[in-house]
Amino acid sequence: MKEDKPDNKPAKTLLSLRPYLPGRDYIGPLKDLGQEVVSRSAALEGRVARATADVLGQHLRLINSYYSNLIEGHKTTIPDIQMALQKKFQDDPEKKYAQQLCAAHVETEKEFMAAVQKKQPLNICSFQFLSELHRAFYDRLAKEHRFSHTPEGFSDIPVNPGMLRDVNVSVDGRTAHGPGFDSLSSFMKEFEENYNPDRFHGDERLIAMAASHHRLTWLHPFRDGNGRVARLFSNLFLARAGTNQSNLWSLSRGLSRQKQRYMMELWATDSPEEKRGCLQFGQELLVDFCEFFLGVCLDQIGFMENLLGLDQIEARIDWYVDMRSKASENPLRPESSKLLRAVFMRGQIARGRAGEILNMSQRNARRIVAALVDEGLLVSESHRAPLAIGLPLHVLPYYFPDLYDPSVIGY
Repeated sequence: MKEDKPDNKPAKTLLSLRPYLPGRDYIGPLKDLGQEVVSRSAALEGRVARATADVLGQHLRLINSYYSNLIEGHKTTIPDIQMALQKKFQDDPEKKYAQQLCAAHVETEKEFMAAVQKKQPLNICSFQFLSELHRAFYDRLAKEHRFSHTPEGFSDIPVNPGMLRDVNVSVDGRTAHGPGFDSLSSFMKEFEENYNPDRFHGDERLIAMAASHHRLTWLHPFRDGNGRVARLFSNLFLARAGTNQSNLWSLSRGLSRQKQRYMMELWATDSPEEKRGCLQFGQELLVDFCEFFLGVCLDQIGFMENLLGLDQIEARIDWYVDMRSKASENPLRPESSKLLRAVFMRGQIARGRAGEILNMSQRNARRIVAALVDEGLLVSESHRAPLAIGLPLHVLPYYFPDLYDPSVIGY
């Protein structure tokens, strides 16, 4: 979406968020799609050891930020995001800003995901939660970057992190978008009451996630940053609904790869129709948007299903070790692939089992373990702690070549 531009013309027509979900005559096929998302996502998580899934999920959090900000027109690379997380930035102002945006996304998602996954009562659709999400994102940016941003650069309009917008807005510079600011507070209350994930059960939670994504982007509650917050929100909604909690597939990647249609579907669903004296959103348009949104989820689950095919990932580890065993500098022992495959598949192994897996003496096994730990291919909290898989940046194109294409990696 284009950046917000203030427009103080008063809203003229009474609006409504209804329907909150597609009605009885429309919801059946969407329930099937929602159930498929739930079951296939769970099956995907079940194919990967939890410790391995956690490591991979951390990397995919970088992918979430990369693609979410790419949708907004800000492009960087995974190495630059990693540098930004260490507070190391490019000298070029635009590149630095893109780094800051991605790092803010990663850190904010990680912070709020931890809260969402707790069992305590939490309505992620409340304005309090959304306000904290927005504020947390912008508080991680430099003060000079907390202003509305346009293709021409920063404006002099402060974002006011966490605060409801106090102006009417337009995303195309011509037509009004969303409700007038004077009625926004009541709309946010309506959103909070009717999209709380805890109100829904089973597959309907996924339909509510899709529908709430559109309604939140239409509400446009903040002066700026609404698209980014909406995508963060939808990831958190999924996790609150018990889906994709390990972050093994990226909704933002799917939306970015279909950016033109994503924007078209949002815009099309924005068109309300008059019913009973007020404007309401059309049933068919909401059905179309939910179908598109759940289809994006299934597309990304399918992509990761293929990518994480167990026979394929083991073959890729073998391929990487074989290539490295022939290197002139710091070659890896060919037997290393046995240990890497075992740790990837099991999640963790005790150090003492390395010799058994490698079928060699403990002394020789320790040498191989030390080389793999030094390179980050294995990680361990101490010399006695179990070994877990490591995914340093340089192995990602080998282990997951379709996920981390050269432009994302920065090669």
